[in-house]
Amino acid sequence: MAPLTIYYVAVDDNGVSGPLIGCGDSLVATTTAPVRFTDQVRPSIEALLANKSRDVGLSGLVNVLYQSNLTYTGGEMAGSTITIYLTGQFMLGGVCDVPRAKAQLEYTAMAAAGATSAQVFVNGRPIDEVLSLK
Repeated sequence: MAPLTIYYVAVDDNGVSGPLIGCGDSLVATTTAPVRFTDQVRPSIEALLANKSRDVGLSGLVNVLYQSNLTYTGGEMAGSTITIYLTGQFMLGGVCDVPRAKAQLEYTAMAAAGATSAQVFVNGRPIDEVLSLK
């Protein structure tokens, strides 16, 4: 039993609060209340995808995945890389949301798995391919 680490976006923060991602934003780690789990990846990704609010409380952080209809279907660790599998559709608010959405998913998965890199597949296709069509 432990808190989950979920990543959200600090818009126009220029890497001050966390890793710099596209459009001059930062990625910021948040933690949940303690949760009981055997595999930390599933509850972490499910908590991220279940948040249907754009604004994360009064923190000033943003969840760009709030309108997306995505479901976690599985994950696997190979070496130091976590690969997660999702089904569903992205609903993003513009070109800057593409790197934000990718980073939220990858960093949340890496934190949950203790990995140094992440791969995300949506409907069997790499996330870069899926998001390039938006």
